[in-house]
Amino acid sequence: MQNMLPDRSYIAELRRPWKLASFAIGMAWLLFGALNYGISDWDVGISLLMGGLTYLCAPWSVRVILVSLRFRPKYWLLWIGSAVAVALVVIDGVYYLYHSIVGNEMLRRENFYASSALYFLSGTIWLYRGSLRDFVADFRALRSMPRITGARYKIKIRWIVSALLILMIGGSFAVYPVDHYRISKFCGSIIVNESIEAVRSRALEHSGFRITENYEREGTCSFIIHSPRSFGRFTCFVENDGKAVTKAKFNDFD
Repeated sequence: MQNMLPDRSYIAELRRPWKLASFAIGMAWLLFGALNYGISDWDVGISLLMGGLTYLCAPWSVRVILVSLRFRPKYWLLWIGSAVAVALVVIDGVYYLYHSIVGNEMLRRENFYASSALYFLSGTIWLYRGSLRDFVADFRALRSMPRITGARYKIKIRWIVSALLILMIGGSFAVYPVDHYRISKFCGSIIVNESIEAVRSRALEHSGFRITENYEREGTCSFIIHSPRSFGRFTCFVENDGKAVTKAKFNDFD
């Protein structure tokens, strides 16, 4: 039976140069976001804490889930529950405890979406055990298999499904926390009686924002500010009398 608990070989894998390099790249992006995006719950402390714990725990969580589903060892449901519990501690528990202590405004649901994607995506990337040279050798061995073998067919299907999941999860991770915060913050900055020209001009100063035409219906005019990257999930609905704002409302369609 496969050893489910972290052992010396698991610790050794964390010292692989390619894993450390990819971790450094990811951490650099987290720190850049903490210093530049201006999101209330994204600071240097939580980036270091959650990023480090993700590197340590995510590969284990993903491996335990995959091994349990494939081989069904004794107490496999308990193992899956343990892996998910560790993930929840890193994703939400540490987040809640840290921000409660330092007093930051929390965007807990937004963090759950983004951090869940990051945690399992990272765990999948770091799941492979071996060097880059080993990976290339395994890939070549895979390509050398006869095309009709069931093993190659199954592996090919897993590659396609994994790629689609990574694209979907990565896309959600990229746009959810940033666009949600940017549009909601801008919408909150709009005041009643502000001219619609001023609002539209300010919105155009934000990279990625799009503005619809000012439509009139039943004596009330309105337009929408949104970001195409979030596929219309987050919008700022601005009602006006044709000259000045009468109401601005942020909508989250998730």
